[in-house]
Amino acid sequence: MWSAARSAMLLLQLGAALARRSPPLWAQARDVSEETSHRVRRLFRDDTPLLLTLSADFRAILGNRDTLNPRQYPATLTFAGASGPVQVPIELRTRGHFRLRTCAFVPLKVYFPKEQVKGTLFAGNGSLKLITHCDKNSRSEQNLLIEYAIYRAYNRLTEMSHRPRLARVTYADTRDSTRNVTRYGFFLEDDNDLAKRNGGSLFSEVGAASYSEMDSAQMDLVAVFEYLIGNTDWSVIVRHNIRLLQMEGRNLLYPVAYDFDFSGLVDAPYARPDPRMPIKSVRERLYRGMCRSLEQLTPTLGRVMAAKDSITQAFATAPDLDPKRLKDVLAYLDDGFKVIATPKKFMPEQDYVCSKTRR
Repeated sequence: MWSAARSAMLLLQLGAALARRSPPLWAQARDVSEETSHRVRRLFRDDTPLLLTLSADFRAILGNRDTLNPRQYPATLTFAGASGPVQVPIELRTRGHFRLRTCAFVPLKVYFPKEQVKGTLFAGNGSLKLITHCDKNSRSEQNLLIEYAIYRAYNRLTEMSHRPRLARVTYADTRDSTRNVTRYGFFLEDDNDLAKRNGGSLFSEVGAASYSEMDSAQMDLVAVFEYLIGNTDWSVIVRHNIRLLQMEGRNLLYPVAYDFDFSGLVDAPYARPDPRMPIKSVRERLYRGMCRSLEQLTPTLGRVMAAKDSITQAFATAPDLDPKRLKDVLAYLDDGFKVIATPKKFMPEQDYVCSKTRR
């Protein structure tokens, strides 16, 4: 008989063994990134929160919810430089679909002038996503901090993940200063930069993808991590909230997950699971990866368990996360780790999904 304690111990031992041996295919991207660390943009080499001001006509920006023909608006970015404040003319554009239609404050894309940011923190970036708060209330900002910490936790597992950079942003309305607001937001690494630092390129062919095209180890890692954070809002098949990387000389593709606001860990008020799924709430976990045997999936379960402390630390050190929310986050993660540490509990999860649901 397998006890929960014995299962957890074997998984931890396996994780340690994986760390000691020569790196398999799923670890090669990490080695490439470490050997070419100069490829990491300066902005994403540090976790220290930035202090920024974005000045623009936010009444006009917030009023434009056109998802098909978004406009770019002139704006000014102010940030600290080596010898004092630096002001750079930039452009802002709304982006996204669901959050753009749902949130009081819109998600943004920031366009940087190449010459004027040269030598600054933002050098080399042509444009970046800025993940913003959804509503004015404090819970919305806490949700953003949790999503930021999810990216940091994902970074602890694999280099094939977007690096985030947190910022305390003052949104200064140039038409009406009474509308000014200061909130946390975070920049997300560019897709192509992510691919390049992993020694590959972004797979841009249109159309559906299949699990048979994926590197199985990386696919398993994405699926188990998404299970841990309670996220079902993703699909490799229709390429929803998934980017695919390709490596020269390899026939397989490497999935990268992003956009975690629908996860049970964040628990956003607008988040609902797809009605075709056998869950009623995003707080319920559901495995959505490949159909795998215990032998095939065990190395990934061990890898995630071996990173438990590091993953937990990513949330425990998130700036200004409310102690009550942190307690809830850690309890939710602990429940997920307990299932992952016990194969006899985890495997029925994936067996059920493989036999009952697919899209």
